[in-house]
Amino acid sequence: MNTSNSTAWPEFELRLGPIPLSLYIIAHSILAFLIVIGNSVVIAVLFKDRANLTPNTMFLGSLAVVDFLTGLFAIPLAIFARVVISSVTCLAGSRIMFFSPALLLCAVSVGHLIDLAVDRYIAVSRPLKYAFIMTKRMSKYILTATWIVTVSFGLLPAVGAWMYPDQWVCGTVNYKSSAVTTHSIIGAGFGPTFMAILLAVYARIYWIANRHLKNASVLRRAGMDASRVRSLESKSRMRATVTVVLVVVVFSVCWLPMCAKMVLDVFWDPPEHVQFLYQTVAEFLVLGNSVANPIIYSMRSNKYREPYRAFLRLLCPFMVRCSNEVGPLGT
Repeated sequence: MNTSNSTAWPEFELRLGPIPLSLYIIAHSILAFLIVIGNSVVIAVLFKDRANLTPNTMFLGSLAVVDFLTGLFAIPLAIFARVVISSVTCLAGSRIMFFSPALLLCAVSVGHLIDLAVDRYIAVSRPLKYAFIMTKRMSKYILTATWIVTVSFGLLPAVGAWMYPDQWVCGTVNYKSSAVTTHSIIGAGFGPTFMAILLAVYARIYWIANRHLKNASVLRRAGMDASRVRSLESKSRMRATVTVVLVVVVFSVCWLPMCAKMVLDVFWDPPEHVQFLYQTVAEFLVLGNSVANPIIYSMRSNKYREPYRAFLRLLCPFMVRCSNEVGPLGT
């Protein structure tokens, strides 16, 4: 593409034919709908029970807000920029505006997973001091810092793109800005490393929580009155830990293709149709992670499960009969 002559730029052109374009839009529209609805339920439940919020549910609620915004803003803007070729969607200075919400919210999601890991580690390894360490005020400070730091990192590509606002960047053309390249390299290297560290931390958390459960069981068999309370507290911590572990595992599975894509982009210059294909798959999985979180919550907690069933019955009346036949989802 000739970047020196603006007359060579198409005013408006669709990247896909009618059938592929329809499938692309339908798939992403369904994804966005599920993200918005699923996380709306989580936010509504937590808002209704806001008087009893804990640091853990505050982190989960903030993550639900991130996912909600992803479905409401990031996906529609990204879809438009992916399928439309024009001077608005393909010049670096304006194209980045379509993808900035997705970049920002993905970075914030990663920050929330770090917050959840820290919260669970303190809750399990320091159960007696947890209430004094992880107060609601401390949780608010952590969430504020998380949003500031991750949004700053997510803005890095935007700053880089604005350095060369008139560069044509559709297709396989790389950004001239070193800031954009730096963001991609950091993402490619940090992604797999972050997942490995996070999984190792949760393996340690799970081991500690399981040990607490065994100790409480021994005390209960010995007939100690306080052991019953300790046992229930240990089971509660274990349950919350398992829920967060599931969130992290699903996150890792959804993000591995995107991490692989970032590495490929650094070392490989593929044909445009190949790039679009694996880019679409990787992005769809990343965005699909925002659907997975509410499903995990509904499977692990009655607090979320019942509102979901009520919504499903509203959408599909036959779900009343089906849910009664199948019974509860999980315990």
